[in-house]
Amino acid sequence: MERKKSKKVKRLNVKKTPSQTQIKHFLKIYKGLNDWHIPIFRAVQEFTKAKHVLYPGSHKHLTPSLFFPDVTYIDFDSKIKQFFNDEQVLCWLENNKFYKEEVKIKFIDQDFNQIFEKMSSFDLMISACAGFVSKECQKYLKIGGYFLVSDAHSDARATFLMPNFSFEAVYDSSRNILDFSDKAKNGHFITTQGDVISSIQVEESIRIPKSKRKFKMLKEEMFYLFKKIK
Repeated sequence: MERKKSKKVKRLNVKKTPSQTQIKHFLKIYKGLNDWHIPIFRAVQEFTKAKHVLYPGSHKHLTPSLFFPDVTYIDFDSKIKQFFNDEQVLCWLENNKFYKEEVKIKFIDQDFNQIFEKMSSFDLMISACAGFVSKECQKYLKIGGYFLVSDAHSDARATFLMPNFSFEAVYDSSRNILDFSDKAKNGHFITTQGDVISSIQVEESIRIPKSKRKFKMLKEEMFYLFKKIK
C-alpha cells in the first residue's frame, strides 16, 4: 500500500504585538529589576526626595521611573516614542515602582540642545551617557536642585568646573552608597600631578581616548552628585 505523502506544514511567522516587543526589548537591554543603575537611583532618591526629574538622552532607559514618580525623558530618536506610550511598559512600571504615587512619564522626541521645557522646573536631572547634558540643560534645573551625572563622557568633570554647581557626593560603586564625606571626595577631579582638572583637559577628555591623553586622573568613579547653587 502506497503511503500518502505528508504535506509540509508551513510555519507562520506570528508577529509579536508591539507591546510584547517593547517590554521584552527593554528587559533584555536594561535587565529590568537587575539594572545596575538601580542602587544609584535608590540612593539619590533617598537623599534628594526628588519628584520632578529630567533625563536628557535617555533612549529607552526608564528605570528612573521606578523611584521617581514624575520623569520627563528626552531623546532625538522619534522611534522611541511608541515605547514610552506602550501599555505593558507602563503596567510593568506600576507593578514594580517603589512609591505610592501614580507613575507619570513624559517623552519628548527632539534634540536636548533645543528648547523643550519651562526653565528651572526640575528637582533632579540625570546625565548618563548622552554627552554634555550639563551645558545645554542646566537651565531646566531649579536652584537647589540636584544633578546626577556620569563621567563616562566627561560630563561630570565639566560640571565640576561650573561655578553654579557644588560638588556634593561621590557614588561609591563598591558599597552602593552616596558618600558625602571630604575623605571620599578628595582626589576626584584632580590629576595625578596634583592639579585641579582644567577646561583644556576636559576638552581633551572629549576628543582623545583615555589611553592617549596627556594626563591621568587621581581618582575616578562612574557617577557624581552635584547641587545647583545659583
